[in-house]
Amino acid sequence: MQSAAHELEPVPGERPLAILLLEDSEQDARLIHAQLEEGGLVFHLERVDGREGFQWALARTSYDLILSDYNIPGFDGLSALTTARRFQPDTPFLFVSGALGEERAIDLLKRGATDYVLKERLERLVPSLKRALREAESELRRKRTEEALRRSEERYQLVMRATSDAIWDWDLETGQVHRSDAIEQVLGCGPSGLPADAQAWMQRVHPEERSRVWDKLQRVLGSRQDRWQDEYRLRREDGTYATVSDRGYIVRDSSGRALRMAGAVQDISVRRHSEEERQRLLSEARQRVEFEQQLVGIVSHDLRGPLNAILAGASMMLQRDSIEPWQAKTVARILSCAERSNRLIRDLLDFTQARMGGGIPVRPGPADLHELTLQVVEEARVAHVEREIQVSQSGDGRGQWDSDRMAQVISNLVTNAVKYSPEKTPVRVETEGTAEQVVLRIHNQGEPIAADLLPRIFEPLRRGKRRANRSDRSIGLGLYIVRELVLAHGGTVEVRSTEAEGTTFTLSLPRLFPASDEVSGA
Repeated sequence: MQSAAHELEPVPGERPLAILLLEDSEQDARLIHAQLEEGGLVFHLERVDGREGFQWALARTSYDLILSDYNIPGFDGLSALTTARRFQPDTPFLFVSGALGEERAIDLLKRGATDYVLKERLERLVPSLKRALREAESELRRKRTEEALRRSEERYQLVMRATSDAIWDWDLETGQVHRSDAIEQVLGCGPSGLPADAQAWMQRVHPEERSRVWDKLQRVLGSRQDRWQDEYRLRREDGTYATVSDRGYIVRDSSGRALRMAGAVQDISVRRHSEEERQRLLSEARQRVEFEQQLVGIVSHDLRGPLNAILAGASMMLQRDSIEPWQAKTVARILSCAERSNRLIRDLLDFTQARMGGGIPVRPGPADLHELTLQVVEEARVAHVEREIQVSQSGDGRGQWDSDRMAQVISNLVTNAVKYSPEKTPVRVETEGTAEQVVLRIHNQGEPIAADLLPRIFEPLRRGKRRANRSDRSIGLGLYIVRELVLAHGGTVEVRSTEAEGTTFTLSLPRLFPASDEVSGA
């Protein structure tokens, strides 16, 4: 392989042309080099003189131009053209040769040669090269444009396949509408059943909505807006209606006239049905809340009033000195039943209020858990004279709590401990003050709570399976309300129950209330 005698230095800021010359005559190569130089080209010229050098150069480097003699010993011009098109198919290829003959020249052009220049007419070389470069650049731009269009079309097809939306394209000047295959799923028909234009599409819109949809669409098209959206019912092939969301983008000319509109239709029947079902459930829930509110009013006013009268009357009768023993026993039973009914009403009111979302009202203030516990235990001892209730206290019992609500919590737990333990066993109540909290423990030696019930013991309407006196039956809200009130105070409540240790409820209450002066339970 031989190289040209010398290479021109490139003009600063301009990339030199890379030119490969296949020429076995060094004298002709010099003439070609001089012609290029005289034509003002900025270039690097590399000369090879045979098949091996030509193939090696093409495999090693990309060139802007390839020049070739037709008659090369052992390697003809047609073979050179074929080799060049295999290695660098887009590079302009020009023959620079002696007499070719018109028929052969035409055949070479058909086979992919860009042009040919006779050696006795080398003044045509530079113009031919420049024309070849322009055509090559134009062809490269064309290929890039076609590739961009191909990729764009490919992306469009992928998007249409990936989305469940039915894509449409409406030519507003011809009235024709192109739709993606997904529309067949919405309408439940084949390609032959697809509406060909906008009017045919509108005939599928529900009669009650057709005028509204069309009028809104025409208003948007006649305005300066570039987007339109609507929801309507669309008739399927089987006569049923699908609820669809339809939206489009409007293309306008410089004067604002709408030329084209592209968009997508989405079947939202399932979503709309789900929304309607949700609204129905919300309506039923609102009705239940209204009923519960009415129930609260009835319970709090119409039932509590008579019970309070019974409690007051029974208490007065027990205070009489002349009451007979059998009368005192009957009145005590009346008083006990009335108090139990009052507790049930209170629990029902608290439960209903918590379930309605308002939470159980809590009004914290200075309180002493030691004193509250002693007060509740003393009342329990009076009500259950046959039972032993032991109390132990340590540390500071003061904190910020709702005294009435905490008394309610202690009462519920003490009553449960008495109810679900043997008569001959004691109930132990312990309050312990630590640095930042006060702990309340209530223990009884009754049968353990069933293992399957233990994780759900604080849920509403859950009752233990242990046997209790018929007169002591409850509706299973006490522990639920205990938990809600303890949580409202920022505390925790736990239960441990085993055959060997019995059952212990443990409450941990922070001394400082976690919120403002009045908070509702969760």
